Amino acid sequence: GAYGTAEFWTEWFAEPEHVDPYDWLVSFEDVGPALLSLLGDRLDVTILVVGAGNSPLSSELFARGYRDLTNVDNCEAVVDAQRRRYPMLRWLVADVRSLPFDDQSFDVVLDKGCLDTMFCCVDPEAQVNSYVGEVRRVARSRFVTFSCHDAETVRRSLRDPSWAVATVDLPNPRWPAIDVETFQLALCEPAATRDALATLLQGAVARLGRLDDAAPVLLPTRLSHLERRASGRRHSDLIATQLGYDDDDGDGDGDGDGAGEI
Repeated sequence: GAYGTAEFWTEWFAEPEHVDPYDWLVSFEDVGPALLSLLGDRLDVTILVVGAGNSPLSSELFARGYRDLTNVDNCEAVVDAQRRRYPMLRWLVADVRSLPFDDQSFDVVLDKGCLDTMFCCVDPEAQVNSYVGEVRRVARSRFVTFSCHDAETVRRSLRDPSWAVATVDLPNPRWPAIDVETFQLALCEPAATRDALATLLQGAVARLGRLDDAAPVLLPTRLSHLERRASGRRHSDLIATQLGYDDDDGDGDGDGDGAGEI
């Protein structure tokens, strides 16, 4: 299908309005507390976000103290746009079925809709297997994925003899506008049992709705544009200072000219 080709995304992101920040599945506001629970308390954890697209998710994590964030997507146009929008993050053009990283390079691999895109490829089973194999290769300890597919499909797709898999069913906050009533939050980890992972997932889900758990660690020194959900510019004045930005104009692009980035 179209979603499974790099050509589709290159054409899609050639339209300026399509490059604006957008979450294709769930947003951080929907799942933030659960995700933070699964990432754990170590802010130096190394995170790879696969199929990052134009989502502001990584900037949300950065605003909450996570600093070692690598984002990959196969569309050069959206990677360039995200690199300009979030210069404090690492962005690479890469195919998730052939990742340019050494084995066990990341503590956590995070997927929000990338697995779903693999189902849109020609010969989806082979593409899913190739993708999951690459994730398993580069993930040191944990794979977290959000998918619109049913639990059995997700578990079957992620099945690998070297790790355990558990899923939990969550209501889709965009239903019925998007005709999928539920989505899956899945957790994979080597040297773990399915029951242990299920317990971790249930604990994470129990935190949903506790918005304080997802509050940026940099309050109250954030720039006013941190509240602009549509802009996706989530870094704080503290971060801006650390990176040598001049954002006196308040437009969030760090150049002080008031023109913004887009």
